[in-house]
Amino acid sequence: MDLDQRAAERAFRKWGKPATYDDGSGEPIDCKVIIEQEIDDFDEDERVRVPRIELSLLVSEVGAYSSEAVITLGGVAYQVRKRLADDGVVWRVLVDG
Repeated sequence: MDLDQRAAERAFRKWGKPATYDDGSGEPIDCKVIIEQEIDDFDEDERVRVPRIELSLLVSEVGAYSSEAVITLGGVAYQVRKRLADDGVVWRVLVDG
C-alpha cells in the first residue's frame, strides 16, 4: 500500500459517509463516500451557480468504475452520470439525485 492510498483511506475514515455501491453485477458493496454539493460551474464567460452532487469513492472498496452504478447514501439513491476523475486510488463521479 502506497502513501496516496493510506492518505485517502484516512480521509475516508474521517469524512466519509456510509453508503452502498451497486453496479448491477451482484450484491451491493458497503463503502464510504465523500459528498460535495452545490459546486460553482462556469458557462462560457459567465459564472453560474449550478446545483451539482459529486461523490468520491475509494477504488479499493468498490473496484472498477461502472457508468450504470447506483450509489445509495442516507436512504437516497444516486445514479452515476459521469466520471470526473480517477487517479487509481479515488474516483469522483457526478450523480443525479
